[in-house]
Amino acid sequence: MEELLKRSKSEVVRSVLQEVQGRKGPLPSVVLRVQRLSSGSNAPHSNYAYDLVLPYLAAYTQANQLADISVSADPFVAFPMANLIISKGVKVVRESDEALKKRSHAQVLTLSVRSQTTEEVLASLDSVSGARSKL
Repeated sequence: MEELLKRSKSEVVRSVLQEVQGRKGPLPSVVLRVQRLSSGSNAPHSNYAYDLVLPYLAAYTQANQLADISVSADPFVAFPMANLIISKGVKVVRESDEALKKRSHAQVLTLSVRSQTTEEVLASLDSVSGARSKL
């Protein structure tokens, strides 16, 4: 986990980890969908996709449920850190929305922004797990 954290510039991950430490019960299986941005840079050196998925990967790692989370990225999203995530055992697939719908029956959490706050990540985790936030 530390290797994943040191490659992120976001403090959101550490805040999410602090908030989810006391939670009980398993997290549901989920596919994180990274959408193509409608505007802004999609430069190959950009790590926005990594920073989007990392808080969720951290929460599932802490819950010892890394097998219950996967990442689906639009083929046009620059995702240079995908190989690092794959090396940690997370399934990462580059696919269209249509291909995702055909392939997966798990709940999909769509991430279509450039960045997220701690509160937004926790609300998303609550929405997929059906739990109520502590905030």
